Amino acid sequence: MINPETTETRLSPAPLRVPGVASIAIHGLLTGSGIEGTVLGTSSHAVWVQAGGDVIVISIGRGTRLPNGVHLPETAGRELLRRVHQGSKVLIGHGRITIGNVSVTVPRWWDPRPALPAVTAEDLAARLVGLPSEVPGINTTSLGLALEVGSAGGILLSAKTLLGKGPGLTPEGDDLLTGALGATRILGEATGRERAVALIAGISRPLAEMAEVRTTAYSAALLEMALRGRLVEPAGALLRALAGRGDIAASHLSLIRLGHTSGPALAAGIVLGAQALIQ
Repeated sequence: MINPETTETRLSPAPLRVPGVASIAIHGLLTGSGIEGTVLGTSSHAVWVQAGGDVIVISIGRGTRLPNGVHLPETAGRELLRRVHQGSKVLIGHGRITIGNVSVTVPRWWDPRPALPAVTAEDLAARLVGLPSEVPGINTTSLGLALEVGSAGGILLSAKTLLGKGPGLTPEGDDLLTGALGATRILGEATGRERAVALIAGISRPLAEMAEVRTTAYSAALLEMALRGRLVEPAGALLRALAGRGDIAASHLSLIRLGHTSGPALAAGIVLGAQALIQ
């Protein structure tokens, strides 16, 4: 004999309210009047949500804090993963993300834009010694040269060959480009290279439009964040170290351990962008 109460409990688990830490880059989206979205996919440590032209990532436990993300504690996050699936409807707004009977609230925020002190080109050059700017199978020469001479057209041309290159939600070519352009924007400000900062600002729109059709929605969202100086947490730590706030070797090692291929490509891109600023 089937117990109706037991069946009902299985079909409709109790509502779950989970507090998280969110990036201030998505503050407006999360606190707005409300927008509907869809779960793009899930993994063992994250949920990807698309709402309009935006992608939000809900990461779990030891997952990396992302510039377009909300980070949840391990236990509650696992329960969220158990309840949602690809295609689930999502409502975002009024300070929360609602998926079915799970509500993710945001009592705390973090800033994905690393705060750097002023740094001289000479000091930056010294701190870059020994750090690789290459990724096996990817030609970084044209991008590095375009950044060095400040060629908007050259950067966009390089982006055409890099975007979507490699497997995964964030292909290696995208990660390299994200690291290089994010570093140019952030370190350009720290070194007083106003032309480099203006260069990145000037290519942001055409590059974002190019990414929309050449790579995944998730990867395009991370690239767009980088163009505004907002990066994943380990990348920000490496940039701070290059500016004199942190251990370079330790932060570089932490970044290259990120994901299957993302970390090494991001790190190489950061070094490539930084090298262009000291030429």
